[in-house]
Amino acid sequence: MNPLELRFVKFNPSGNTTVLILDPLPREKYPEIAIKVMSDTYLCAEQVGFLEKAGDPEAVARMHMMGGEYCGNASRSFAAWIALGGLESGESNGCGGMNDELNGCGELRVRSKLTGFSQVEREVRIQVSGHDGILTARVYNQWSKHSCNAEIDMPLPLKIQHGWTDQLSDYSIVVYEGIIHLILWNKVAADVYVNIAEDFLEKQGFSTECFGVMFFDSRTSEMIPVVRVKAVDSLVWESSCGSGTMALASAMADKQKTSIEHMQLKQPGGDLFVSVDWKDGIKRARLSGDIQITAMGTAYVD
Repeated sequence: MNPLELRFVKFNPSGNTTVLILDPLPREKYPEIAIKVMSDTYLCAEQVGFLEKAGDPEAVARMHMMGGEYCGNASRSFAAWIALGGLESGESNGCGGMNDELNGCGELRVRSKLTGFSQVEREVRIQVSGHDGILTARVYNQWSKHSCNAEIDMPLPLKIQHGWTDQLSDYSIVVYEGIIHLILWNKVAADVYVNIAEDFLEKQGFSTECFGVMFFDSRTSEMIPVVRVKAVDSLVWESSCGSGTMALASAMADKQKTSIEHMQLKQPGGDLFVSVDWKDGIKRARLSGDIQITAMGTAYVD
């Protein structure tokens, strides 16, 4: 039997290595393909997304993650690829070329807060799994045709819950449409807490089909993320986690009842930046950081 020939792009969003498969596949095949693509013998990534046509004319295209989850870093990478011309290359799974004004992608000139010089910012509207709606990303500071900085408006949490247990100590639960995160404040990262966290979330009535545990050290502003996606039977100590970063910042804003502006969160693979607008609740949330396209080509998947 001949292997599947699947075109791909590989990204490095703050270390959270992500592969985007460009060729069409039945969704029921996504988990099986993702397991192979993530492995060391194939493309060695932490997660996999799949390019799809947008279901809304206001969006450029859609990305579906391997387990149907929501991922902030993959969403930023997807938007960056589009802004850097990915859909214009013909590698677009039938999504067609971009129309800057009409097809979910526009360009404007803004003034950098850091340098004072004007720079081109491309705005991209996308659909992604784990979120029922359109997300807007802004891609700017393009250093080469393969690297840039990307900021995305993140989904808002459906629920935030704070508490304390003897095993987990101080915790926060942040629930999104496509993933749930447990924040452990000032707890040393260890495998044992992941199992405890899964049992705890299930006993609290939360789904654990896709969940993350974020270990945060408030003294150093360092976060160590681990994410489990049951559809692909993966448990990954990630180099960085976009949705987990946003969950932590949202929990912090909710605890302090105040907005957070461009907070830097250090993670094993690099830094992410997050802003949360709070006024009697969270009104807007934004995630940003660097993106590099590290590889493009064809994977031959048995």
